Amino acid sequence: MKMRASFLFIAILAWALTGARSAYANEGDALNFVVSQGVYHDTNLYRLGDGVEPSSGGRSDTVSSTALGLRFAKAYGRQGLRASVDVNHNAYANHSRLDYTGTSADAAWNWVLGDRWSGRLGFSRSEQLSGFDDYTGQERSINVYRRADASANYWFHPSWAAGAGYARIRSRYSNGTRPGAEYDANTADLRITYRPRSGNRITFKFASTDGLYPRRTASLVSDREYNQQDFRLEGDWQISGASRLSGYLGQTRRAYDFASNRDFSGLTGRIAADWAISGKTSLNAVLRREMGAQEDLVDNYVVTEALALSPRWQLTEKTGFGAVVEWRRRDYGGDPGLVSGSLGDRSDITRRYGLNFDYQPMRSLSLYFSLQHQLRSPSSTGSGYAADSASVSASFVF
Repeated sequence: MKMRASFLFIAILAWALTGARSAYANEGDALNFVVSQGVYHDTNLYRLGDGVEPSSGGRSDTVSSTALGLRFAKAYGRQGLRASVDVNHNAYANHSRLDYTGTSADAAWNWVLGDRWSGRLGFSRSEQLSGFDDYTGQERSINVYRRADASANYWFHPSWAAGAGYARIRSRYSNGTRPGAEYDANTADLRITYRPRSGNRITFKFASTDGLYPRRTASLVSDREYNQQDFRLEGDWQISGASRLSGYLGQTRRAYDFASNRDFSGLTGRIAADWAISGKTSLNAVLRREMGAQEDLVDNYVVTEALALSPRWQLTEKTGFGAVVEWRRRDYGGDPGLVSGSLGDRSDITRRYGLNFDYQPMRSLSLYFSLQHQLRSPSSTGSGYAADSASVSASFVF
């Protein structure tokens, strides 16, 4: 049963390779289908310290992930519509209790009204297995993350606009596995945007967020409600023909209604630099300090500081080789909703090194291989670990 999806994908892929050239995705098509299959092996699935064994199934595992997706994107005059739906099944060779089928969907309308009004309406929903990098325990915990947002901008000058936005976020876990980490957040913002004819952009933004952990009880170590204020300078700027800067820099202040010992105030930001060193080599660098960026943690209290460097070499028209080096520090602030069984002030340092190779034999077929080593240094309240992983995947768009 577990391998049936893999065999189905192989059959589809073989059909694509031998006779489906007419099914290639056309860049002008509004609707495309995506079929993908990946196999992932991890030597330390639960991120355990040396000498520690899981309750069952061993430390390592191989995961088969089969996915089907639908993509839609079309412009109707000046209006842009985009939507996608994905279903993926993940089967574990040894830890079958972690098997799950997840779905994700998103839709967005980038609207324009006359010559002065523009904005966006969007919604997204995703399901994914919570990783074991940040949590103790070995149970299956599926996070369901929802976000709805709306924004409007009034262009009072060809290069200047005033705008406002609103976003509502809801994060839940399956079967009550992590009740203290579930949260709701409502964010409203005001902004001034400068966009010259070059297409570059700078935005000055003020945002206010009201957050609620609905299943927590207010106390000195676990408050239910907070207010967060962000002052940001955001931008996307082409410095030269070979280099580009994007991201934001600002000040974040978070205050809890009761547990003032957990208040936060400090510099936050994410700066990404892209540099085309030559026609075939490039470098991407990301420096960030954020509160619970979603790719780190679906919950939103942890402060993450990280630096990542990703060089890439385009070996031929169809093949590319890349690497990644990342240093990351996370400060949990003693949050019991995130760190099970520990009320201390936990801080972890993780290093990640990886190599990847991609091959696109056809316009609609992509193959991807990667190797990665991850190492977390032990802290006063958390154990360290080492983990190696390898993955191979293929995707076909038609």
